[in-house]
Amino acid sequence: MRPVSRIDLDSADPLAVYAAIVEMDKDDFEDLMQEPPQRQRVIAALIEHMVGLFRPENAADVDAVIHIKLWDRPGGGYEHYELRIVNSTCALSHDPDSEADLTLKVRPTDLRKLITGETGARRLALIGRLRVIGDLGLGMKLPDLFGF
Repeated sequence: MRPVSRIDLDSADPLAVYAAIVEMDKDDFEDLMQEPPQRQRVIAALIEHMVGLFRPENAADVDAVIHIKLWDRPGGGYEHYELRIVNSTCALSHDPDSEADLTLKVRPTDLRKLITGETGARRLALIGRLRVIGDLGLGMKLPDLFGF
C-alpha cells in the first residue's frame, strides 16, 4: 500500500484515501494532520467512511443532527461536519447549517482509531478523548448506529 502522502489527494477517491490511512503508522498520520490541504481531504475520507458504516436497521426511531468537530487544526479552530439521520438514512454535509442534537468533539488521530475499530466510542469518552455534548441518549446509540 502506498502511503497517503504519495496519493494525489485531489484525484483519489475517498475509499483509496481511507485504505491508505489505515495502513499508515501513528506518527505518519499525525504528520499528515499538520498539512492543512491534505488534512482536510483525509478527514473528509474518514467521515465519509463513517457514513458508510451507518446501520440503517438500527435507526428506525432516530431523527437527529450530529455535528462532528475535529480539534487541533493547524492555525487554530476545527473542522466541522454534519450528519443528518432521517428515515433510516445518514447524509453528510460539509457545511453544517442545522442545530445539532449531538456534538462530538474529537482529535483526528482518535477519530481514525474509532473508525478503523482500534478503539470504541465509549472508551474514548471515558478517557476524555471524545467529548459528547447534547443528547446523551443519542450518544449511547452511536455504537449501534455506526458499529464502533
